[in-house]
Amino acid sequence: MNFFTFILSLLLVACSAINPKDLPKCETDEELFTFLSCLPETDEMEMALRNHKGMNPPVEVYKRATKACENILACLAPLNCQEAQEAKLEYEVSCELLTYLSLNLRPCLAKFFTKAYLAQFSSDSSCLKDYSFLDKDLTKRRDAYINGKSCFLETIRSECNKDASEYYTKSYRKFVTTISIKPAKEKCSHPHYQFNSLQCKGLEDEITLRVGHLKERNNRASAVEVSQMIQMCKDAQKCMKESCVFSAADHESMGKRCKILQKLLAVSDSCSSDLEGKCL
Repeated sequence: MNFFTFILSLLLVACSAINPKDLPKCETDEELFTFLSCLPETDEMEMALRNHKGMNPPVEVYKRATKACENILACLAPLNCQEAQEAKLEYEVSCELLTYLSLNLRPCLAKFFTKAYLAQFSSDSSCLKDYSFLDKDLTKRRDAYINGKSCFLETIRSECNKDASEYYTKSYRKFVTTISIKPAKEKCSHPHYQFNSLQCKGLEDEITLRVGHLKERNNRASAVEVSQMIQMCKDAQKCMKESCVFSAADHESMGKRCKILQKLLAVSDSCSSDLEGKCL
């Protein structure tokens, strides 16, 4: 299932997942009328995405859907009853995902994760070495983002556009919560899983970039270069395995890349080679 399908399926069940039982039910005429008045906005949001089902919608579609989603939250805000709270909590998740799509923030976050990963193996000075942004322990990861806020934002400013910088500066606390705390209901479409999967996507993109550089040099590579790429490939495979986001085809594709790189390493010390591991 692709990311767009995840988004649509999440929106279509927006009022079903969370049950804040400590609140009274929405039963008064005023509550029910207010709830009913919010429905046109939900229809507008879902229709914007339905019209592009099965394809990648342009950014403008996501922007319209994001605006409609924000209008839904504003509409539901005065209500303090069970069904309305359920809807608000779910639409907050939907709005966060749509914001990432409307501002094209996914490639930006993937770049950050890759920079943090590569900093571990670099001799260059970097604040990214001082914080465990990629730690498997979510408590340690949360501490890293809290204590390393300036480092994160500095990296975002250098790697991403103005929209991304403004978004993370404004919504940093919300982002840290999303990236470092598992949701109560484990749905793979939740931003926690979607955003963390970008660690894997960033490694995949970096491998693709480095393979492209090899082709520009007639596939000539040192054993050190190839060894680094193989380690990166193994880490990407492990990352994908630990994520619910990737399909069997994704795993197979990454596995093939790793095998080809292993073949390339076998001949890189003795002769020039192509990506199939054959000497030129």
